[in-house]
Amino acid sequence: MAPPDATTDLISVATIVGVYGIKGWVKVRINLENPALLTSLSPQQLIDPRGKHLRPIKVMTVRSQGKGFVAKLAGVDDRNAAELLRGHAIEIPESSLPGLDDGEFYWRDLIGCRVELSSEDDSLCLGNVDHLIETGANDVMVVRPNEESIDDRERLIPWLEGDVILGVDLESRQISVRWHPDD
Repeated sequence: MAPPDATTDLISVATIVGVYGIKGWVKVRINLENPALLTSLSPQQLIDPRGKHLRPIKVMTVRSQGKGFVAKLAGVDDRNAAELLRGHAIEIPESSLPGLDDGEFYWRDLIGCRVELSSEDDSLCLGNVDHLIETGANDVMVVRPNEESIDDRERLIPWLEGDVILGVDLESRQISVRWHPDD
């Protein structure tokens, strides 16, 4: 595997959080909706926790284990080798992500979008999307105030399309919501 071009943006698709067993398996926190994709995305790079050293890696197998996931990496064949990888991230070039259908987007595309309460007459700014949280029931947007916000409150807004989330316009970087400003 050749290293990515210096101008290529790398994104983290998983983080090694521990070891599993004695045959080199690692526990991973996966940043993908479909964990099985981890074996097909390439090229993959392993980057140390300080973000300084890249090296090619290949995730051979991923499976659920308890409440999380474990993975087998090519060339990592014992617990000692796996232990050295704790805290490393598995990254891929942004261009390796699967294409999206119309109306679909990645969470990272929502970061920084302006969140507005929509009404027939006017719109009020609640702030900008800081990050999203995955919960068991539904995802949640964390909206932090900006200079145009109606107040200085941080809000947690559930991602419920059609009910709370009325529309997403990535070109104008705006998300319209139906939400009570006091919530």
